[in-house]
Amino acid sequence: MKTPMNNAPAMGQIRPFISTDMDSCTAILALAGRATFGPVAGNAAFTAATQGEDILVAERDGIVAGFAAVYTGDAPAYFLHHLYVHPAHGGRGIGTRLLAAVAARFGPHLSLKTQLSNGGARRLYARAGWIEDAGDGGVDAMGAWIRVRYRHRQGL
Repeated sequence: MKTPMNNAPAMGQIRPFISTDMDSCTAILALAGRATFGPVAGNAAFTAATQGEDILVAERDGIVAGFAAVYTGDAPAYFLHHLYVHPAHGGRGIGTRLLAAVAARFGPHLSLKTQLSNGGARRLYARAGWIEDAGDGGVDAMGAWIRVRYRHRQGL
């Protein structure tokens, strides 16, 4: 299910990744994703972390402010692997808009996993109507995690 991703100009736009976004997305992963991935050194690390994934980019005032990457190899069961907003652009609804764009484009068979300790992300997903699956979780190098599934809401 692929839909347009343009948003009102005042809010910026959500659009597909293009090669000129590489440096900005690498910097975002290095800053916002370092807790998950450790130090991110260069574009090769970004490319490796998002290999085989469809990437959406959030722009604000012409600047790449965030990105989301979705693994589509198990279609129609898609996996939201990355959703990061540059710390300088946090608190402006960019993560919420990226999450909505991902759901619109790849839902309804969409899931992600998040660390149980990541309260901010868990609140974001809950506000957007995603449902934690208490029966699907585990422990990885970062600690305990839980699967979160997109729930399509009629009339939205």
